[in-house]
Amino acid sequence: MTAGVAAAGGRSALDEPVRPVSRVWTVCWSFANLGLFLANYGTQQILLPRQTNAIAGEGNAAVVAQSWANACAAVVTVVASILVGALSDRTLHRTGRRQVWILYGAVLSAVAFVFQGLQHGMVGVVVGWALFTAGSSAVMVALSAAVPDDVPVNQRGRVSGYFAVGTAVGPLLGVAVVTFLFTGILDAYVGLALLLLLCVLPFGLRIRGTPLRRAERPPLALRAIAVGIFAPLRSPDFAWACGQRSLINLSNALAQIFLYQYLKDAVHVDPDLGTLILMVCYTASIVVVAIPVGRSSDRSGKRKRVVVWSSAVQGAAALVLAFVPTMPAAILGASLLGIGYGAYLSVDQALVTQVLPRSEDRGKDLGVLQLASALPSIAAAAVGGVLITSPGGFPSLFLASAVTGLAAAACVLPIRSVS
Repeated sequence: MTAGVAAAGGRSALDEPVRPVSRVWTVCWSFANLGLFLANYGTQQILLPRQTNAIAGEGNAAVVAQSWANACAAVVTVVASILVGALSDRTLHRTGRRQVWILYGAVLSAVAFVFQGLQHGMVGVVVGWALFTAGSSAVMVALSAAVPDDVPVNQRGRVSGYFAVGTAVGPLLGVAVVTFLFTGILDAYVGLALLLLLCVLPFGLRIRGTPLRRAERPPLALRAIAVGIFAPLRSPDFAWACGQRSLINLSNALAQIFLYQYLKDAVHVDPDLGTLILMVCYTASIVVVAIPVGRSSDRSGKRKRVVVWSSAVQGAAALVLAFVPTMPAAILGASLLGIGYGAYLSVDQALVTQVLPRSEDRGKDLGVLQLASALPSIAAAAVGGVLITSPGGFPSLFLASAVTGLAAAACVLPIRSVS
């Protein structure tokens, strides 16, 4: 029997949900997010650098090649996130507005990984990574939109806490899989593709959302969608939420995305093993704080203060990495980074869904907000490559992480609709 949220009582898909989601819904949703982060970070942290090193050689050439792959993927993320968000808002399907896009996106991502694993030139790698980004962006936007569609406000902190755990455990599993289980390039891509499908498909196939009635369906006009990208930014709370999410994710990405190269070139340890050790510390820190902080925010309704102190902790972590390039300091930095980011993620889903301007445009607006999550990670790869190869080297990279983390705290303070 299909689990999830029933359309009982004639509830409209545009209404605020009041019926709690089931444990099955939470588990399937959490595993879908875990699968996305497993595939993304396993590739971003280990597999993509390994592949670019094999193609472009060691040193700065590999860093530049990796930066180009991520910069091209950024363009795809912009288009896919907003387009899929808007189309899913208008999808008439008996299982709900989002599920079909989760299925399509997961299949595209898996196929893209197999294609990328077969490539021996940078053009093919860039194309494969862009296709994966398109599919994973579709899944992420649809999963995010399922929260305001089906989860009541007083349950979103707990759901957000489980999301934080998935974003922590997923990267760790991804790094472990491509470090110990699949050590070749093709077999690693195929293995990640299968794991992604295993994690994502249960939500798409088993969970039902509240279907959109035909009379509720907004008209489809690409010009209106394009104009509507900027419309929610006229809402001050939404605009500030975009700003704080962009900056805190940029801070986190700058501190993480070149850890492989940092450990190899600055700390001078085995980068594969070193990255795994740091990911274990980072993950353990997130798991310890995420669910308790999320549940506490549900009880108190206080979300903003968590963002403020989590941003400060992330800044401290970046300073440790900037000025003490040793393995023990890197372990401390990774642990602090996990505490700060885990606390932030535990309230993020709840906070952003409370500032959405219109229920009719949840998917599209969350697509815009999704850019505030995805683009900083991709931009960090491009900007980080420039900073690392500048005279400032790795310290300039981590100082940029500290500054952007503190700026995120300033952005959350003016939000009025969330305490």
